Amino acid sequence: MGGECVNKEYDVVIIGGGPIGSIASLLLESRGFNVALVERNTVPYPFPRAIALNGFSMGLVEGLLGPELWSEFEFTPAIHVGYVLNKDKMDEPFGLMQPPVIDGKILDNDNFGFVSWFNQPQLERLLRTSVEARDGITTFYGHEALVLWEDGLNFIKIQELSSGESFEISGKYLLGADGGGSFVRKQMGAELKSLGKSIHFLIVDIKAPRSALRPGMDFDAGGHQIIDPRGKRPTTFLICEGKNHGTYKDTFRFEFALKGGDDYTKIQSPDSIHELIDPYLNPDDVEIVRSTIYKFNSLISQNWRVNNMFTIGDATHQTSPFQGQGLNMGIRNTSNLVEKIDLVDKGLSDDSLLDYYQVECYPDSKAVIKQSLFLGGMLFNIKPHINLLRAIIHSFNGKRGKPIDLFPAFVPETVTVENGFSPGKANQKGYPMYNYISEEGFPRSLRTYHPTEYRIFCNGDTSSVLDAVGGVPEIVSPLVVELSDGSEGGTTEGSKLVSAQRKEDLDKHKKLFKGADYVLMAPGYTMLGTYKRGQESKLVREYLSRFKLLG
Repeated sequence: MGGECVNKEYDVVIIGGGPIGSIASLLLESRGFNVALVERNTVPYPFPRAIALNGFSMGLVEGLLGPELWSEFEFTPAIHVGYVLNKDKMDEPFGLMQPPVIDGKILDNDNFGFVSWFNQPQLERLLRTSVEARDGITTFYGHEALVLWEDGLNFIKIQELSSGESFEISGKYLLGADGGGSFVRKQMGAELKSLGKSIHFLIVDIKAPRSALRPGMDFDAGGHQIIDPRGKRPTTFLICEGKNHGTYKDTFRFEFALKGGDDYTKIQSPDSIHELIDPYLNPDDVEIVRSTIYKFNSLISQNWRVNNMFTIGDATHQTSPFQGQGLNMGIRNTSNLVEKIDLVDKGLSDDSLLDYYQVECYPDSKAVIKQSLFLGGMLFNIKPHINLLRAIIHSFNGKRGKPIDLFPAFVPETVTVENGFSPGKANQKGYPMYNYISEEGFPRSLRTYHPTEYRIFCNGDTSSVLDAVGGVPEIVSPLVVELSDGSEGGTTEGSKLVSAQRKEDLDKHKKLFKGADYVLMAPGYTMLGTYKRGQESKLVREYLSRFKLLG
């Protein structure tokens, strides 16, 4: 693009064309917005960074790419993530996050899994291909934002890096998706709050066949958090290729904690890296794709909005990698913001709805960052008394083949956002890992069922709720889903889901509907409230209050 675009006005200008900026532009364009996407790099960053996507992110990306591009996307669902004392005890995890096996099948393994490994450069290339195919998105690749100001509209002076030519564009809305050092956030005057100390890692991405794995390391796709109290080199080891599943192959990642006396330049040498990975892979069979020192921060912005200017992704929050939630958090929160911009811009909702982007997303984001810090503390704390405690746990659990089950019965406690009502959720603290059997006979988690939509889960008959939501505007109409415990027979069909029949699954059905007949869920994993039969009008009234509709 060049000077012919001087003073061009758009509905939305997005600064930063990485995965979050590209996803935001696609979401907005699909809702009818005319978008300008400004990105300094002419091609995607060539090396992996984020490596894990959860079910919400995978479902959203699948919809944005479309069938043809999605078929090219390579990913492998992880089978397990384990915590082990030492690299010589990899088969004795004292803690294990592993989806259950139901009727001989691993939960969600036919779909996205509880987390899927992927290659970020490939994802960015596919997103760019989708962006460039959209008539409503104008791309300014190879351009940098120099100055921005607000005067009715948001004005941005951008410069084409190859020619030095600069010109102005403007937009009603401005989104800063420009990373941790965000230019947009700084111009907004938003301060970052630290939630914990930074951690330095050596990140190494390896290309190698599975045959390069050392004896005793031939695990299925997944991850291992290795405490290493003797060597004092806590390590994360990820195997991205499944034994018999997945399409992301020949890839391994290591995250080595750096110690105080490490020479950061020497530790990145090929000889040093070969020495570090030697216990896991035969160095003669590997290619070092990337090695770099990363500083993982735990930061969150205190102001996500100034007028019609917003930050998204790492420009808003940064987290350590121990949950693999950095990119996922950005995708989830960006989707939340786009929905609100759409409703306000169409004149359906009051402008104050835009403030609820931060109100709704901040508590969840803060909780994710702090939980990631906690998990990192489990890995990094190698003080003698903590090591003794781990050794005891290992003796009673890992050594006996009975690791502590870390696959959560609930995702982290959800936050009910004050939105003019107080949902009756005293009997629920989170979103249970409810499992059902799909029409094809595979066990699935309820978390992956239309995760980008509002849902009303009904204990049995849905007719009263369907009547009540009949007058809800289509743009915010929720999905009404019947959940059955299978006591009256039947199988999953359409919007009726039948629970898996293990005792623990039937217990979760009872727990979900304890003292309630309806459970109202926001996109993602946020529970908005629980209601009883006869409260259908109250449910709809309180649901609609979330959107601050006009008229």
